[in-house]
Amino acid sequence: MRKTMQKVMSFYLFLFLLPILLIKLPMLAFGVDAPKQVETQPVAYAANVTKEITKEIPVVEETSPLNVLLLFTHSHEAYHPIVKGVIGVNTNYDPSTNVTDISDLVTHHLQLNNAQVDVLPYDNMKEMKVTNRPFYQAYAAIRPILQQQINAKSYDLVLDIHRDSANHKVTSLKSNNESFARIALVVGTEHANYKLNEAYAKALSVEVNRLVPNMSRGVMKKTKDDGNGIYNQDLSPKSILIELGGIENTEEEINRTLAVIAKAISIVFENNTAT
Repeated sequence: MRKTMQKVMSFYLFLFLLPILLIKLPMLAFGVDAPKQVETQPVAYAANVTKEITKEIPVVEETSPLNVLLLFTHSHEAYHPIVKGVIGVNTNYDPSTNVTDISDLVTHHLQLNNAQVDVLPYDNMKEMKVTNRPFYQAYAAIRPILQQQINAKSYDLVLDIHRDSANHKVTSLKSNNESFARIALVVGTEHANYKLNEAYAKALSVEVNRLVPNMSRGVMKKTKDDGNGIYNQDLSPKSILIELGGIENTEEEINRTLAVIAKAISIVFENNTAT
């Protein structure tokens, strides 16, 4: 009975080992290793932190200065707080204390923003008085002098600065506890290429308002029914007329605004310099 049980157990052990022997025996005969388990999951490799990655560093070239021509068609427009401080009374126009007095301030702020500034050396309203020309002929009076200057030199921007007649409530704003003079930009539409002037005026208005919200009152398009209608802007596609503040703005407000305008001009005209 015992021998019978041993035979039965041996038979069952043989049946258990038979599948393993069938796999192993051919490999042992030919010296082949058993197959290794294949990794089926993706492998994440750590970055080689010792490898230096070199990048080409672009050479930054110094940009050429922006060439700006500054003029004052209505050269005797005055700011009440400034003129009163000099002559003791308020007046809208004065031959000695007027908008041309800020030419040094304008030049200073533009130069701080990489601009070369020429001021048209012409007191237009003084010459108009000498030749007995009426006020409405101001743009016609200055035109030959302006055209001569533009023909002699290429400018990236021709900037005609005026003083608006609106009151302080319209032409001022407060930002960060500082008071500023607001501006308006005028575009004459009575010439074929006014769209170019309008595009630059709009871009400048947007940039000024980005720097100080609501500083610019926007771009005013004018025909001959609204005023001159051309403003000598047909002489340059980059001609801008700025109404800088109004009759009641102070020198401090004007100075702060000029700093913003100069910065905005440098941004808008940076890639649009004359060739």
